[in-house]
Amino acid sequence: MKNIFYILLSILIFSSCENFLEETPYGFRTAENAFDTEESAAATVESVKKSFMAYNYYSAMFHQTLGFNSTLVGRRAGANSNRSLAQLKQTPSTLWVSKPYEACYSGIASANFVIKVTDPDSELESVRNARGLALFARGVHYLNLVRLYGPTPLVLEPFESDDDASVPRPESAEIVYNQIEQDLNQAFELMAEEPADVTTPGKWAAKAYLAKLYLSLASKSNDNADWIKARDYALEVINSGFYTLASNYADLFSMETEFTSESIFELSFTRVTGAGSAMSNIMAPWKIETSSSKGAWGRIIVLRESYDRMLEASGGQPDARMEIGMKTAWVQKGNKVCVSYPRKKGSELDGVKAKVYSPYPGISKWIDGSALDNNTAGNNFIVCRLAEMYLIAAEAENEISGPTQIACDYLNPLLERSRSTKGYDFPANVNAADFDSAEDFRSRVMDERLIELVGEGKTWFDARRRGAEYFKQIMINHNDRLDQAKKEKLFKSASDEYWETDDASVTKNLLLPLPSEVIINNQAIGPEDQNLGY
Repeated sequence: MKNIFYILLSILIFSSCENFLEETPYGFRTAENAFDTEESAAATVESVKKSFMAYNYYSAMFHQTLGFNSTLVGRRAGANSNRSLAQLKQTPSTLWVSKPYEACYSGIASANFVIKVTDPDSELESVRNARGLALFARGVHYLNLVRLYGPTPLVLEPFESDDDASVPRPESAEIVYNQIEQDLNQAFELMAEEPADVTTPGKWAAKAYLAKLYLSLASKSNDNADWIKARDYALEVINSGFYTLASNYADLFSMETEFTSESIFELSFTRVTGAGSAMSNIMAPWKIETSSSKGAWGRIIVLRESYDRMLEASGGQPDARMEIGMKTAWVQKGNKVCVSYPRKKGSELDGVKAKVYSPYPGISKWIDGSALDNNTAGNNFIVCRLAEMYLIAAEAENEISGPTQIACDYLNPLLERSRSTKGYDFPANVNAADFDSAEDFRSRVMDERLIELVGEGKTWFDARRRGAEYFKQIMINHNDRLDQAKKEKLFKSASDEYWETDDASVTKNLLLPLPSEVIINNQAIGPEDQNLGY
């Protein structure tokens, strides 16, 4: 333990040197001094939390890669070299394919350092919580990795030399899921129930991610035992007493009401260089007022087919969540009114006729017009919140027992919250009698997930986790909607992409490819280990 464990050494091995140098090495410490003072312990723990806030992760690139490639949200604009993501024609060398991979392994390296230097039997609360947080973070990073890329190398120790860096792929994703479950269970035992710092997740966050883990497993296996675990973990979080739904949906995304009672895991971005995010420019509606000289980039948009799905589920008119989470009319920088689908060209906003038309609704959950620059927006990002636990419980209960009233009653608090937010009488509560089958209710849950969570990093996973046939139908529906858009003269060739729906293309796109840098630099992984179709 006398040598220095380089927290980011793993990234040097797993990715190119050029990309490695773009990362900021948080919390660089030796094993000897990591916990010798309160200040050094706090800095070490902070490095674990900040790993989620890197530019390649939840600050920017994670949203762009998954947003462009989602099939439920899409790409309005962005680097032309990455248009292939929106076309579902990405390759291992597509630039942004590597960004989430690098970010996750950077976070794993930080977590592994803390796990290595902390005593699992320590009676010191600070040490126990630090170790628990690191285990939690490692579990979250690996859950993102295995769902995006399939079974990726399990790195459970800090690299002490280059010889440690060639790590093979596990034989199956199940091995990775087992490690995630082990990490999250240990994290729950060690993390503080009520952390002193609101920016630090408490132990129930580990249970929330166990619910998410089993939702992913159950969606693929359709095993009743997996659905039961997904439901029960979600209910443990709901019934823990540590979280309640925010009374107003808008409060979840306001910079004036951050860290609501609903927040389970929230990243605290601030308007400080190196501590802000690029989300406001990436996801805010096109050219709306932000720090960018021309207004928000508006790169990620809501696809028409998705908006139509949400509109139908909410009762034929936008409910409060749709009005708050998306915009179909806004004022662009320069005081130009812009309207988007489904509004008509030249329609009005507050009595002013629109001069600009966008073919797609914009996402409006994160808008900061006072950031210092393009990458220092102060909007927090909620990685996990209580509403998702209600949605998991509803989905799982339906798969276990069909569309019972119990399953409906897990959805209804979200519908009630939406109504109370704006004083609407819609969307109406759901009842078991409204649904003819489990499949019928399942469709409604997936629509509700889209309405409730759009833009929150869930759509890529939701489109794929139910398998190839479900994913293929999303693609077919999208292509059919583009045919309709052509008839409506709404088709936008720069951003409207038809997708290939043959079985090989569909199966291939269930996962991203392993980045080419991995094949080149990891001596234990060769071209034969690449994901199917790449």
